Amino acid sequence: MHELGLTRNIVAIVSEHAGARAVKRVQLAVGPHACVERQALSFCFDMVAAGTVLEGADLDFIEAEGDTFKIREYEFREEA
Repeated sequence: MHELGLTRNIVAIVSEHAGARAVKRVQLAVGPHACVERQALSFCFDMVAAGTVLEGADLDFIEAEGDTFKIREYEFREEA
């Protein structure tokens, strides 16, 4: 299941950019020819994000063209 490796990379990339800020949402652009199973990514995301600044973040998907697979954007939680 390559989705586990992809999810590890997503969490690593977003964590690096987020620093200590908690992430609320990550949006991925996924095309129909990306050979990525969205349900598998969602399942892996919760496990891989545990204990990181992405823990509890939502993983959203938007439609893209071709074999596109990229992090579109991420949103931080508001500090109290």
